[in-house]
Amino acid sequence: MSEQSMTTRASGRHYLLLGALAFSWGSGFLFVELALVDLPPVMVAMGRTAVATGVLYAVARRQGYNLPALTGNGQLWLILATLAVVGHALPFFLMAQAQTELDSNLAGIFIGATPLVTLLVVHFGTHDEKMTRTRIMGVAAGFLGIVVLLGPGAVAGLQNEVGNERAGLLAQIFLILVCFSFATNALIARRMTPLSPAVAAASVSLIATVILLPFAIAVDPDLSLSPSWLAIGAVFFLGAIGTGAATLLFFILVQQCGANFVISANYLLPLVAMVLGVTFLAEQPRPEALVAMALICGGIWLSNRPAK
Repeated sequence: MSEQSMTTRASGRHYLLLGALAFSWGSGFLFVELALVDLPPVMVAMGRTAVATGVLYAVARRQGYNLPALTGNGQLWLILATLAVVGHALPFFLMAQAQTELDSNLAGIFIGATPLVTLLVVHFGTHDEKMTRTRIMGVAAGFLGIVVLLGPGAVAGLQNEVGNERAGLLAQIFLILVCFSFATNALIARRMTPLSPAVAAASVSLIATVILLPFAIAVDPDLSLSPSWLAIGAVFFLGAIGTGAATLLFFILVQQCGANFVISANYLLPLVAMVLGVTFLAEQPRPEALVAMALICGGIWLSNRPAK
């Protein structure tokens, strides 16, 4: 597994794609909440990867590609299987399970720490995305923007959860593991042999579905669950947008701009939630939202400035 060289500097197009990735990831929290009303977490995770597989395979075929052959590509499939575990199967299940215990604001703080973890993981795992003073300042500014956007109530709630060893402790551990999973996933994708983004995304989603399927069957072997159409629709949109489109954008950006850049989309997730709330729920944005937006956007730009 050879590391690719970073040849593409982030352009305006890449920042637009980063915003689209953040929207795809951010909308997933809403769909997960809706699906969990009628479905257990493992079925939500498996459903989203199954739908994503169909969507991504159709995209790959439309582009003239097919999945890699099973024979003669053992090392490639091993890498794709690793990405399926650390980037899909494990974090999707852990996030769905955690959302049964913690509200979205607390989950947002934990997931917002992913770029901090990625900065450390990528520093030791690559030769051209090293930790610098500017990058550290940018990552810190972005995380501070999340805290400002979510408000003191979320921070107080986080302190209460951490202070209570019994309340949501396992959910907190799950979300911390999700951060490390996403960071490791970005590093492996950054170092893998170049592959068409649609093919890589479809292959990873397919393997993740195969991994999760027996666990989903074990939860409901008699097929006794009768989810509502709302839950079914939530899983469909979660798979098509929050997983399929997001995975495709992830591979495009990580191949062209690196792991730190693509993971910085996590900073935008609370902004996506705020925009969706204002648009569809008639919520009023708080005054500190503009300050938070400046910190988040400034942090993303600062942390991805090329080293001089």
